[in-house]
Amino acid sequence: MRQSRKQLIEAALATPFARELTDVLVIFSICLVAYKFITDWGGLELLHALLGTGTERPSFLYFFGMALMLFSMRRIGDQRSERAKRLAAERDAQTAAMRDPLTQLPNRRQFQSDVGGALKNADHKMSVLLLGIDQFKKLNEVYGHLGCDEALLQVGVRIRERASPGDIFARIGDDEFALCVAGGDPDSARRIACTLVEAVRQPVQIGIEQHSIGASVGIAQTGRGHATVDELLRCAHVALSRARSIHTEYCFFDPKMDAHIRERSLLEKDLRAAIGSDGLRPYYQPIVDLQTRRIVSLESLARWHNPVSGLILPDTFIPLAEELGILDMVSGQLFGDACRDAAGWPEDISLTFNFSPSQFADRSFADAILSVLHHTGLPPHRLEAEITEAALVEDLEATRRAIQTLRNAGVRIVIDDFGTGYSSLYHLYELRFDKLKIDRRFIAELVTTGESAVFIRAMVGLSKGLNLSVTAEGIETEVQAAAALQHGVDQGQGFLFGKAVPSAQVPQLLAEPSKLVA
Repeated sequence: MRQSRKQLIEAALATPFARELTDVLVIFSICLVAYKFITDWGGLELLHALLGTGTERPSFLYFFGMALMLFSMRRIGDQRSERAKRLAAERDAQTAAMRDPLTQLPNRRQFQSDVGGALKNADHKMSVLLLGIDQFKKLNEVYGHLGCDEALLQVGVRIRERASPGDIFARIGDDEFALCVAGGDPDSARRIACTLVEAVRQPVQIGIEQHSIGASVGIAQTGRGHATVDELLRCAHVALSRARSIHTEYCFFDPKMDAHIRERSLLEKDLRAAIGSDGLRPYYQPIVDLQTRRIVSLESLARWHNPVSGLILPDTFIPLAEELGILDMVSGQLFGDACRDAAGWPEDISLTFNFSPSQFADRSFADAILSVLHHTGLPPHRLEAEITEAALVEDLEATRRAIQTLRNAGVRIVIDDFGTGYSSLYHLYELRFDKLKIDRRFIAELVTTGESAVFIRAMVGLSKGLNLSVTAEGIETEVQAAAALQHGVDQGQGFLFGKAVPSAQVPQLLAEPSKLVA
């Protein structure tokens, strides 16, 4: 659109140069009017009358100088005002750069600056406590960002209220707060850590709901090789990770943790590299009929052949894979290999495979399992899918859907490690399992304690009433096998019948199982 002449004039006058030119013209116009008043309009006679003295006629240069002086004073005032505004803006920006915008607590930069100064000037020891909110991701999933912000605001207030004068505190991460206190007494640091954890445990108000959260604290102290703020924070973070892994309220940093962190980092790297290679492979342990000692199924057990560390058992790398978010890839690879192996076994030998609770909670889990069975040629009725009791507690509805889909396709469902979790009789009745596996700890105590025998008889009686077959894990002696059979157990698994072997040894295991018995 074409602009009008008025708009063009207004735009031109709005420029800094136009404003300066306008000021000059106004000042000089005032001075010119004053000069004309004095010289030509009777102003000189008026001055004579007021002052009572003779006054010479001023020259034009006098008024010209006055105009320059007024203009200069005006510009000096403007520059001072602009300089003051700029300094105030710089101070505000510097303050904002040192503050967390949400909680208004000092941020990591301010914490590093303050603690760094304290380290230089203090002769006594100091302790840095790093507090992390537990399961912050779940809080975000339930309440969203606004709910998390509200929780963080309340946690920040509680930390500020419990800090002593002279303490340095800050929010240094999404779910992490740091507190630096004077003194290297472990008991004092321990008390402060417990106070902080207890404060965070108090329910936070999110909207109209109250939600309980937890926290863990990592503690690093000066005088143990931590010469810089960054090193103190790093060590406190290592201690915090350790506290979370062992589910404790607080943990002091120990140099041994560094070696563990480095080993874990290398393990993570190697595990990621092992996906898609033959380093991850399934081994197979026999499950036998206790009456005939005939192998009826082979359970797939994960093994990882690390080129540096050698054979690594699943208790080490499966939890790591779950924590790294790559369990689906690891389990998918192992399951695909196991199904291809099992497709070549005799028709009366089943494959038993253990899936994690998080996999059963995935809506696409059952379809993915059936797809693998289809592509590998293993009939669904030859697969026994094991599920632990933890899956029933984690997401019952998702687990119910997955079990129903798999059972409708012919897959048999086994509840593993029964007696160690929190499942109820309702779960056994409602979900319609096909088999129940008694945890090995009951078998280990079967021939030594009467209480274990009572539990086993109860579990076997319950299973028979629900038309479930029963397998006992961890059978290592003939005495245990005979006792399990006497109590009504159908199948057994353990070193007595064979260790887990690679797929190449399965034909020999099926043909002559006695040669591979431990």
